Amino acid sequence: MRNKKNSIGISCLFIGIFFLAHPQAFAGWETGVKAGFDSNINRSLEDEKSDTYFSGYISFAREATGKSRLDWTLAASLEGTLFASLADLNYGMVGLAPGVTFFPHPVWSINISPFVQAKAVQDSDQSAIAFGGKLGLKQQIRNNLYTGQYYIYKDSRANADTYSFTENVFGLFLGVNWTRALFTEFGYEFSRGDSYRTISTTSTAVSGRGMHRRYSTTFGSDVIREDVDQHAFGINAGIDWTKSLFSHLSYTYTTIKGDLGISTSHAGFIGMGYRF
Repeated sequence: MRNKKNSIGISCLFIGIFFLAHPQAFAGWETGVKAGFDSNINRSLEDEKSDTYFSGYISFAREATGKSRLDWTLAASLEGTLFASLADLNYGMVGLAPGVTFFPHPVWSINISPFVQAKAVQDSDQSAIAFGGKLGLKQQIRNNLYTGQYYIYKDSRANADTYSFTENVFGLFLGVNWTRALFTEFGYEFSRGDSYRTISTTSTAVSGRGMHRRYSTTFGSDVIREDVDQHAFGINAGIDWTKSLFSHLSYTYTTIKGDLGISTSHAGFIGMGYRF
């Protein structure tokens, strides 16, 4: 059974919502690099900016073994990301997520995991501290087929209130282990909460929301915060070349709908990692 662990249980819709794991329970360190893209990095309604990024990370994870009904989990990660065009979006991030997994049945597992995350962005307005929790359910349908559902609550408090948000996330996924080395995973995620969006500096569509509107030198336009609904559809695939070396790729299509309208994005990445 594959577990979504590299993200320490935190949903990141604009980078990809489906994360790598391993065919058996894993406990140890992992490091890797990846290259990705986003077709609407500024979440714009009218002037989308695309960009590519390069990221490196090191993480530690302990997954539940399933040998007892109750087990503990832990995920910790340190990540750094550089963008090709919008350098002000470069960031470093650290996260921690302890958890507990309960096995009420041999094919069922329930995981509860609080998390905390700190993100330092070159555009200091976007630097933030986030916390929340995740409740996840997983079902091992067959040896090579599994499904899962999860709920995530996240509260992110940025230096500039425009970039702060709270959100509630609901997700579903279906995974297939084609061989012991190759897997694919398909998923859908719905979230409701706050999101920043960029608009023309001459737009009057957000009059009355001045406390959440500010000019961004990073995006070269005004940024506002509003309540939105997000839908994300994704596919993730990975292959283990050796016991330690693996590669992975991911693609996510996202729509964001708010009072101002609908925006979309295509995002994905390809990467290599090493477990030790």
